[in-house]
Amino acid sequence: MSEVNFEKTKYLKYIDYQTIKDLNYQQISVLSQEIRDYITEVIYHNGGHYGSNLGVVELTISLLRNFNPPTDKIIFDTSHQSYVYKILTDRKEKFKTLRTFGGISGFSKIKESQFDHFGAGHAGTGLSAALGYAKARDLMNLQHEVVSIIGDAALTCGVTFEAINNIGQYPTKIIIVLNDNEYSIARNVGAISMYLKKLRNNPLVLKVEEKIDEVLTKMPVNSVIKEWIRDTKNWVEEGFTKLVSPSLVGIIFEEFGIQYIGPIDGHDVKMLDEVFMFAKSLSKPVIIHAITQKGKGNSEAESHSERMHGVAKGKVKPGNFIYFSTDEGMKVDDFTKSNNKTYTEVFGESIVELARRDEKIVAITAAMPSGTGLVNFSKIFPDRFFDVGIAEEHAVIFACGLALQGLKPVVAIYSTFLQRAFDMLIHDVALQKIPILFVLDRAGIVGEDGPTHHGVFDISYLRMIPNVQIFAPSNEVELRNILYTALNKLEKPTFIRYPRDFVEGLEIQDFQKIDLYKWQKIYETQENKSYSKKVMILSTGRMRRFINSISKILEENDVNLKVFNCISIKPLDENVLMDAKDFDLIVSLEDNILAGGFGSYILEFLNDKGIFKKVLRFGWNDEFIEHGAMNVLFNHYGLEPVKISEKILAEFNQAVIIKSG
Repeated sequence: MSEVNFEKTKYLKYIDYQTIKDLNYQQISVLSQEIRDYITEVIYHNGGHYGSNLGVVELTISLLRNFNPPTDKIIFDTSHQSYVYKILTDRKEKFKTLRTFGGISGFSKIKESQFDHFGAGHAGTGLSAALGYAKARDLMNLQHEVVSIIGDAALTCGVTFEAINNIGQYPTKIIIVLNDNEYSIARNVGAISMYLKKLRNNPLVLKVEEKIDEVLTKMPVNSVIKEWIRDTKNWVEEGFTKLVSPSLVGIIFEEFGIQYIGPIDGHDVKMLDEVFMFAKSLSKPVIIHAITQKGKGNSEAESHSERMHGVAKGKVKPGNFIYFSTDEGMKVDDFTKSNNKTYTEVFGESIVELARRDEKIVAITAAMPSGTGLVNFSKIFPDRFFDVGIAEEHAVIFACGLALQGLKPVVAIYSTFLQRAFDMLIHDVALQKIPILFVLDRAGIVGEDGPTHHGVFDISYLRMIPNVQIFAPSNEVELRNILYTALNKLEKPTFIRYPRDFVEGLEIQDFQKIDLYKWQKIYETQENKSYSKKVMILSTGRMRRFINSISKILEENDVNLKVFNCISIKPLDENVLMDAKDFDLIVSLEDNILAGGFGSYILEFLNDKGIFKKVLRFGWNDEFIEHGAMNVLFNHYGLEPVKISEKILAEFNQAVIIKSG
């Protein structure tokens, strides 16, 4: 990694969370641009969340001017907008390692810094955590401030309203900053979002404020009447806001005992400073409604908020300052380097094709139309597309109602986000055996987003549930045919998991109905060869990409092989497994945690059938997998062909010999 050079910056090279209080507002304006340039430079090399961080530069600066971490507790909901905070606390130099293996995380992380008070990667958790901090402070008779920065997208999360309800029940001093940029990743949806938009844009309110300000400017400075009008202006603004824009201001927040301030310009540091000083003087909960622009400072990010929310390496253009001494940056992640389409794109195209043929197919997503590949579906079939916002629990139950009425709901959610609806999967879907198709994108490790986004638990948390079936395609043709076959006769809760990765570039033909439950033999040692050891390999999903290399190494080391591509994870193909008694070793490959995963399922089956053969399982260890490029993670954790082959041969007390390089 190249060294970072701050010498070309005027303020960033020496400013931190303490010295930032000494800057005047003109200097802050320069610093803000330098921070935006630095973020752009690092994201150019490493990738990361772009638009959201450009939008909170001034807001974060003001927070650090008015609060004193780590004593004061500053908690970011979701926390993908914490880059500025990281830079200005204790990670300015380390920021160049953002999202790289062994470097700093793209999210808040307690073990990374004393300034990170709560780790988060999913929306809606910030307010509950902040309330816990505040009540603990009260019980321990401490005096620090607690600040929670939530996005307007958090207001589509049920857990946020549970926290608001609890604040009303147990009122305490807590400062909530509502960072309102109209976006989570895509544009926010729902009635709450529409209320906030009315408040931001209501022309009558703006006109009244403008006329009052015009009168005030024409009156003498020390006029008693002027002061009376200024006080009246506050009353008028509040009254008109509540009367004309019946928003969350009066309906929700103030009814729960939370004082509302705003909306204010989230890019005006002077105004933010004044508001934070006032908020600290209060002894009750307060919410500050700050209007920000996602992607501010970059014209493309401002215009394309969804596309520029999270970007890959090399997808943004660095500014005038060059912080990396060379243009090398991090090496390209060869594991996913491809000119082919992604699994997400193949799903998006396939579901549109299928929906043209079957009008009962409807699609649901939780604030991720682009991330799950459903943008085109939403445009072609607007009446059959539902974006429920960041509300996975609701999405699942909503799909139940659609299915019970005879439709075929396809719920597209990231694997790690579906964890939030676990109770609904058991109680509402599986118990009633409701036929819903769940498409789990980002199954398996996802790379630089790290442990909050690695989808390595879904096999474990789904296979224990009765009445469900789980499938994992190993290429784009299998994905299309699984979709087609499952939707042709959807009789029970069905889950299809696939990774954040490129497909193989196979020729796409028309859909074919396949036997979903039969494992496909993809390789077998020639019968005319004699080997002393017999191994059965059972591979799921993208782990199939390692099979050719593993097979070659093992055969060169005197191993007889039979290899299966296991599309069906639940149920197992019992016919194949009953033949396990004829092999010396059974090997399972999965892109899931080992605890309770596919290999564990095989072990349980063989044990129950009295087939006591050694099962060597390859998957992710019983730990949270760190962030980093996917090829780095697979190599580091021993999930690459040579290391896998070495462990297999070690079972026969044999070291691997690579005969052909």
